[in-house]
Amino acid sequence: MRSDPAEYKEVIKKLLEKTRQRKVDWEQAYSSSFRCMLPGGPESFHFTISYAAGSNFEADAFTLRMSDQGENVIFEATTNDLPTSPAEEEVSQMIEEIYDLARRQALRVERKLEQASALLDQV
Repeated sequence: MRSDPAEYKEVIKKLLEKTRQRKVDWEQAYSSSFRCMLPGGPESFHFTISYAAGSNFEADAFTLRMSDQGENVIFEATTNDLPTSPAEEEVSQMIEEIYDLARRQALRVERKLEQASALLDQV
């Protein structure tokens, strides 16, 4: 599924901002995939963001998917190492940042680092 980044860029931008503000609650879905729900009104949506390691000729890729309550995919955007436009490059950068923030939040990275540091202080 390929769509124009301009169609969903605003939604990705808002998702990134709300993720930065910790107003979106991300949870781990699979080993390298994270999910958040946006309940509300007559419709609810969820986002899934995932990472796929590249192979011999492919680069690493991050994919952001928005689905509705019926599991219908509204859009799917994948990062691109060779963007063909500034809009595509911007969307790729936002998706990568969302992945990093979602991962850190879902895995509670900061808290675990603090705990590890405290334990090391006791050794």
